[in-house]
Amino acid sequence: MSTSIQEIFNLSNKVAIVTGGAMGIGKGIALRLSEAGASLLIADIYPAKEAEIALNEIRSKGGNAEYLEIDLSKTENLQLVVNEALKHFGNIHFLINNAGIFNYMPVTNLNEELWDKTINLNLKSVAFLSKLVMQHLINTKQKGKIINISSVDSLKPTGNLSHYDASKGGVRMLTRSFAKEAGKYGITVNDIAPGGVNTPGAQKMMGTSLTTEQTETLKKQSEAFVQMIPLQRMGEPDDIGKAALFLCSAAADYITGSTLIVDGGLLLM
Repeated sequence: MSTSIQEIFNLSNKVAIVTGGAMGIGKGIALRLSEAGASLLIADIYPAKEAEIALNEIRSKGGNAEYLEIDLSKTENLQLVVNEALKHFGNIHFLINNAGIFNYMPVTNLNEELWDKTINLNLKSVAFLSKLVMQHLINTKQKGKIINISSVDSLKPTGNLSHYDASKGGVRMLTRSFAKEAGKYGITVNDIAPGGVNTPGAQKMMGTSLTTEQTETLKKQSEAFVQMIPLQRMGEPDDIGKAALFLCSAAADYITGSTLIVDGGLLLM
């Protein structure tokens, strides 16, 4: 018997952890998963007061969400994320590793502090939080889904982002490695590679540690960048949210170790 569209995209009685879900892409993902019926634990470094905006929006639409203020770059904190999800909801079915940072920095100015900060959050936290969620799914004999947010920069470098590109390239390969080992347990692991996306965090971080001349150059590059995208616009958080919903749904049950590129055609340029 065929399954209806409504059933395929119904995430009722499912629990998802969304890291970096207080704003931007993470919030876009959280909103779509909640709309499909999933209960959410949002784990982010932002103070709870800032996260209230996202929580109120989810709850106002009938969604069920909790928030954990936490620094995910510290591996000793990651078990707390799993524990919090189990405390509130009793189970975990999906993990969306979205939390990440990027700072434009020419390689000639790159320092070890920025390198470590980027790798620890963008790659190391993805590996070890995924490990913990996989262990839960295996121990409870459940199928589940892990979705990592990589980047088109994992496929084609933009420039002035060598540390970020290294972290996201690592996420792509980590996705494939985990997928190969997790398949026998019925766990799928995929990544989404966004192109340029309008987010508050991106706007704030783009100018960090740049000179006035570098900031002006970046502004001109950004304006030209949009004109080169075949769809002639930047992405929005909901574009990534809809992609994440697809990968969490039964529509993607036979997809694992894949990268879903959501870039408006950027890589065609």
